[in-house]
Amino acid sequence: MKIVFFDIDGTIYNNIVGITQNVKDAIYETRQKGILCFIASGRPYGFIAQNVKDIGFDGYVLSNGAQMTYQNKNLKVRYLDQDYLATLCKKLRDKHIEFTLLTPKACYMRRGYTNLLEFYSKCNIDFENFVFDYVENEIIEQTIKVEAWVKNEEEYQYVVSHLQHFSHELHPDNHSMEIYSPTVSKATGILDVLDLLNIDVDDSYCFGDGPNDVEMFETVGHPIAMGNAIDIIKEKAEIVCPSIEEDGVAIQLRKMF
Repeated sequence: MKIVFFDIDGTIYNNIVGITQNVKDAIYETRQKGILCFIASGRPYGFIAQNVKDIGFDGYVLSNGAQMTYQNKNLKVRYLDQDYLATLCKKLRDKHIEFTLLTPKACYMRRGYTNLLEFYSKCNIDFENFVFDYVENEIIEQTIKVEAWVKNEEEYQYVVSHLQHFSHELHPDNHSMEIYSPTVSKATGILDVLDLLNIDVDDSYCFGDGPNDVEMFETVGHPIAMGNAIDIIKEKAEIVCPSIEEDGVAIQLRKMF
C-alpha cells in the first residue's frame, strides 16, 4: 500500500484562489487507485477548514505530529506536559499576552483576544470549532499545542524565557508563534502512521514547501517539493514539481500514479 502526505498552505491551498478543482480531482483520482492520502500539517483539527475536509482525506497528521487520525478516528495523541503548561498559561496571563489552547477537537481562547482573531480570520480557518468560555485547568489536560500573539520583541523574549521544555516557532510576521512539545514533528507523526498502518517507508510520499516540512522530507521515501518551496526543501526533495500556482500537486500525482 502507498501513502501520500500533503502540507496545506503553499502546497494545496493558495491564499488567492483557495484549493483548485484540478487539485481536488487529482487527489480523488489518487485515492480511487487505493493510495492513501493524508494531510500533514502544523494546524490542529480546529484549524482545518471545511474546504480541506471536503476533499475526503483518509487521515491527518496534525499539530506537527501531536495528533494522528485515520478514517475519522484517533490513531495516537500526544498531550503537552500539564504542569509546564499551567505555569506558562499563568505567565502569559500575567503579561496580558493572547494565547490559544489547542486540543484534538477544538480551539480555546478568551473573548477579547482581537489580535489572534484577526490573524485567524486570514488563515482559511472556520470558527465553528472555537470555544470562548471554558475552565482553563480542564482544557490544559487536553492540550496538544499552544499559539500565542506577541506585540513586540520584549513580549517575544518574555514568552521564550518561560517556555521551559517546550519548543516554539515564531512566524515571519514576528507576532504569531506556535508552542509545542520538542518530541513531536511531522516526521514523528508520519512514522507513527506508517507503523500503525503497517506501511513501508519506501511506499510513502509527501508534498511540501515550507520550513516545518524539513523533517517530513527527511523521513518519507519520496519527498516532492513545490516549485514555490524554500531552498532547503528543494535541496532535500527527490522531485521538484511545478508551483502551487500551476497546480503542481495535480500534475505530479497524475505523473506518478
